[in-house]
Amino acid sequence: MYELGVVRRFSAAHRLRNYNGKCENLHGHNYTVEVVVQGDRLVDGMLVDFSLLKQLLDALLGRLDHGYLNDIEPFTGIEPSAENIAEHLFRELGPHLPDHVSIVSVKVWETGDNWAVYRPGT
Repeated sequence: MYELGVVRRFSAAHRLRNYNGKCENLHGHNYTVEVVVQGDRLVDGMLVDFSLLKQLLDALLGRLDHGYLNDIEPFTGIEPSAENIAEHLFRELGPHLPDHVSIVSVKVWETGDNWAVYRPGT
């Protein structure tokens, strides 16, 4: 089995609607996103081209970058937490990957010290 990953970044504002604390107020983060994919077959010596994976992820992050997450689907109906951002990116990215590649995990850092990861249940 092969695994590879990419890291990308975006900036956005949000507020947690159902949170009692300072994060209920409008604030922003410089998010870091790590996507790890896997597969058991190489095509032309690669699991997937890094540039393709980055391009696909950048397209998704472009919808969020410098935005107010609470106004962007699906976060108009769910909390724009790191956990939900990770799951959203996982679900949106998966269908665009080559058939022999699957996502292992999506990790989202809100800060250099705080992160959440989404991976499919077993």
